[in-house]
Amino acid sequence: MATPSPTPASTPRHVDPPASRPGTLSRFRCAAIDLLHGHNRAALVIGPLDLPSRAVAADRIVRLARVGPHTRVGLLPSPHRREWVFDPDAAADSVVDASPPAPGTDPARLFDVLYSLPHRPLRIVLAGDHLALDYDHGLGDLTLLNLIVDVIVGAVDPSTLPRRGPVLPPLLVASAITVADPRRAVSLLRFQRHREPVEPPRTRRPVPPRRPVSANVHIAAPAVDAIRAGRTSSMPGTGLFAIYTVALVAALTEAGVRLDPMVTLPFDARTYLPSAMRTYANFSAGLSFPVDEATSAAALQRAMTASARMGRPTANLALATIKTLRRPRDRDSASPAQHVPADGRVRAELLHSSVGHLPGHQRGWQWSDPARAAVIGVATPPSATGITVTTGFVGGAVSMTAAFRDDVFDPARIRAAMDAVAGHAARIVGVP
Repeated sequence: MATPSPTPASTPRHVDPPASRPGTLSRFRCAAIDLLHGHNRAALVIGPLDLPSRAVAADRIVRLARVGPHTRVGLLPSPHRREWVFDPDAAADSVVDASPPAPGTDPARLFDVLYSLPHRPLRIVLAGDHLALDYDHGLGDLTLLNLIVDVIVGAVDPSTLPRRGPVLPPLLVASAITVADPRRAVSLLRFQRHREPVEPPRTRRPVPPRRPVSANVHIAAPAVDAIRAGRTSSMPGTGLFAIYTVALVAALTEAGVRLDPMVTLPFDARTYLPSAMRTYANFSAGLSFPVDEATSAAALQRAMTASARMGRPTANLALATIKTLRRPRDRDSASPAQHVPADGRVRAELLHSSVGHLPGHQRGWQWSDPARAAVIGVATPPSATGITVTTGFVGGAVSMTAAFRDDVFDPARIRAAMDAVAGHAARIVGVP
């Protein structure tokens, strides 16, 4: 059943990080795309795990930061300038202890502990066998999140990581590889010519900042297995992520939530980099796809596959970078104000992302109690009219969390939709 849980407040608007202590400070020039994400946060509660003491975890995080600013840990992001401060020793202050969740209680309550802490680029809470963390999205994306968890549990030794980041900007390399293939270039040009026309802008009114709320639903492994089996027989080649995306749209529509016809799905652009090139910075692109209650999961999968093959994620990142660089350099432009339609007719902007399969086949760690395994991921919606859903595949089960503003959307409708996702996914693949 969907349950309400708190989600992070956005990074304070137009506020640079506090002054840092002298010693190991240096400057680091971030990528333009990092500024675009720098006013949002993402959070995760994960467990049960065999976690170290606070002292050991803090030491591991500091060792990770001291590898260099390319690990992103120890950076103090600013939403206003690309010159960031790098203070690796400050990373030790990111780790705190807390009481473990009481037996039978929702681990999502650890978000409360996270958000009560002083504002920092990275906040980590060790609570018994559960780990909670949130971070400034300007630091990185899911790849960074996975690295931090791996280091804390001891699956990755920071000393084995590269001592320097990429010599060339990863986006430059990925773009060159993409356009070097004439088939990709032609496909991208055709795609741009045939895109749906953009609707004229609507009159909007500003709304004050507000912390989103969230609703989480757990789909048990037997139900997921049945959906997977139905997918294999009825639509082979279609990924579960596409099925759950279409199910989300159907469930929200059924619950009376009016949706924008375009749904945003993040793509990891690291697949366009040489295997030897690694980046922990932001390198995911949010691509829009037309999805409504009549869209088939197979059709969405075909569109996703075609976008990946043509290099659309790289093109999207390049375009976002250009727009960010051309943005006026005033303090108010770094973190745009939140708006809603003036006529009150809100169309939800759905963003559906995945933290993948945890722990995965090569992560180097396992659950201490697989029967209680849970991953609750929350990302702040990029707009006041946004609904961001984060899906995790955990030990055969699925965890889905929707984050939204409860002054824009009716929480009861969102929770009803989340509860209905599994049923819609089963219907889509023909499971009775």
